[in-house]
Amino acid sequence: MILEMLTVGPFQENCYIVGDKNTGNGVLIDPGDEAARISLAVEQTQLEIEKIVITHAHIDHVGAVAALVDEYACPVLMHAEAEPMLKQLPTQAMMMGLRFGKVPTVDRYIEDEEIIEVGGLRLRALYTPGHAPGHLAFYEENAGIVLSGDALFAGSVGRVDLPGGNMEVLMKSIQERLLTLPDETLVYSGHGPRTTIGEERAHNPFLRGGLL
Repeated sequence: MILEMLTVGPFQENCYIVGDKNTGNGVLIDPGDEAARISLAVEQTQLEIEKIVITHAHIDHVGAVAALVDEYACPVLMHAEAEPMLKQLPTQAMMMGLRFGKVPTVDRYIEDEEIIEVGGLRLRALYTPGHAPGHLAFYEENAGIVLSGDALFAGSVGRVDLPGGNMEVLMKSIQERLLTLPDETLVYSGHGPRTTIGEERAHNPFLRGGLL
């Protein structure tokens, strides 16, 4: 398995290049900014990017999507509930004093528990709202990893003060969809360093009273 993390843009968002080194198939997850840098990193992996997958539609996770669709002529996949926020990207940008160019088009919706195949890899979609509408995490059981988006971080959880955020819903998502994974599962988040499910179960201050 190939897993490359690039921290991009002013929000220091983690974009992931995920691929099967045996077949050369690859996917981009949350390309938030710096499209040219992401393309260069893809070239170094020698993967063939076949789709772009979005965990949620906050501006820092989708800023480079349109440019990379032009680069790779590949479909964009996300949960249906995230699309209204995607269409509000220019408004999101204005609220932060930024400008946003072309709003990407979603080619297909991802359902909860759907398997996204990338060569021999099987990324299982986990519906994890609370930080944002239609938020998804992606679990690859054989590799023992979960791409948690902005639901769960090392020592923290996603913020809920943006439109569509809800702490009760977020905690339910984390407890029922992420903390039920094996302790040794590596967690690759939308911001910050890698962690494990066991580490967060034991020490994350936001999860006291959860599934310990």
